[in-house]
Amino acid sequence: MAKFIPDALMSHIRQATETVRHFDWTSLKNLKKEDVLAVAKNPRWHKPAAIIFGILVAIHVIKNDVIVPYMKAHFALGVDTIEVQPMTVPLESQLVGQTRSPQSVAIYTRVSGFLEKQVYTEGSWVNAGDILFEMDKRPFIAQLDAAKAALVSQEASLRTATLTLNRIKPLAAAKALSQQDLDTATGNFLRAQAGVDQARANVETAQLNLEYCTIRSPISGLASVRKQALGTYLQVGSPNSELTVVNQMDPMWVYFSVSEDQTLKVNDLLEKQQLQATSITDLDVTLTMSDGSLYPYVGKIGFADVLYNVDTGTRLMRAVFPNPNSALQQGQFVTATIIGLVQQNVYLVPQTAVQQSSQGAYVWVIDQENRAHSRTVVPGYWNGPNWIITDGLSPGDRVVVTNVLRMSPNQLVKPATVKSPEPQPIQLPKAPTENQKPNPYGPGAKVQSDINQAQDPKQLAMPVAPAPAPKLLPPKEAPLAPGIPNAPAPVPNTLQAPTTRPAQ
Repeated sequence: MAKFIPDALMSHIRQATETVRHFDWTSLKNLKKEDVLAVAKNPRWHKPAAIIFGILVAIHVIKNDVIVPYMKAHFALGVDTIEVQPMTVPLESQLVGQTRSPQSVAIYTRVSGFLEKQVYTEGSWVNAGDILFEMDKRPFIAQLDAAKAALVSQEASLRTATLTLNRIKPLAAAKALSQQDLDTATGNFLRAQAGVDQARANVETAQLNLEYCTIRSPISGLASVRKQALGTYLQVGSPNSELTVVNQMDPMWVYFSVSEDQTLKVNDLLEKQQLQATSITDLDVTLTMSDGSLYPYVGKIGFADVLYNVDTGTRLMRAVFPNPNSALQQGQFVTATIIGLVQQNVYLVPQTAVQQSSQGAYVWVIDQENRAHSRTVVPGYWNGPNWIITDGLSPGDRVVVTNVLRMSPNQLVKPATVKSPEPQPIQLPKAPTENQKPNPYGPGAKVQSDINQAQDPKQLAMPVAPAPAPKLLPPKEAPLAPGIPNAPAPVPNTLQAPTTRPAQ
């Protein structure tokens, strides 16, 4: 090539090459902005700069518009393809859920008094009716004794009023006493009888208050931490009246929310007959714990809300899971997977083969001449590493799964058929072994009472509650002399309510 270049130009090129080779590039560190501007303003450099810029633009245009299309059209690009066929794919929808106890009962005091004793162990299992706390019973025993004494006093008053009425009845019948004396005696008798009923009710109230001093668990479950210190005065209705919480553990509820978009997708698949219709009660739910392990029991959907949450646009659902060993605790975050839906006549394509554009999702399909063309598709749910395509493909289409980023319309390719993806089976938990031992470190683990002295204080025995009072009967009337009627005299007309007169 040197023989076609003039000697003068060749000499200038050699001189420029030697200048560049021996140029001190470190001197550019001391280059100032003013020097650069001065060189740029020099008209001597305008024409060479324009020529160099034009050459770079021409090279870029030739490369992208001539060389690259020519290479793509005449040189095949090696790609892997799969031949898609319609199949039946099981669906699974993973949702974030949270566990919740079916009954989480807060234990409150029902009477005001001093908390004296804790009977249960914090974090332990309690049965319905087990004693949790005991309050100071002595004031309530005194109130019960006072109520019983008041009842005896009222019974004595009733007996006196009864005897007095029985004596006045025959005398008033014989006109020996006035009708006013009989009315007074009758009123005293009725008042004394009402006083006995009131005193008997006071005894029952005092007996109930005494029983409320022994606080029991209404359900079977795990009892939480004690919230009030021993010796605290508990006031009914005040914030310090809550003592602990008992949570039912078996079964355990798991709440999760299904979005409106997911519900509409399922309805659309049902209309297109691509989804095997199944009742919501027939769907199973599995749980994945935070460490990735599967919970060994399968749950059922037991509740679906009838309304959507206006804030989140989701519908609340609840699944019920067996929890014999208390492995699930209230408030845990888990991954709930709904299984049991089967989608028919769909295609499986690897996720890497599906591209996104402003027009939506698309894949590259190879025609009979081994040229690539984009095809708009409608992706649905995922099945493992694959995407379920519900619309846009036909049986036998060859879909490109590699080098998809290097594809262009009408690209000549050299396809190599690979194995098509298969539906991923749904992972189900293993059946739990029989006689499974509880976790010694899990909830409800037994703790020796001497480990925490605050849970087993050394105190004197509580006073024993008295036996229930026998049923009180009204006193019998004293026998009268023969021939005197036992029935009380009728109420005189002066004490009866006046009859209403007809309007004039």
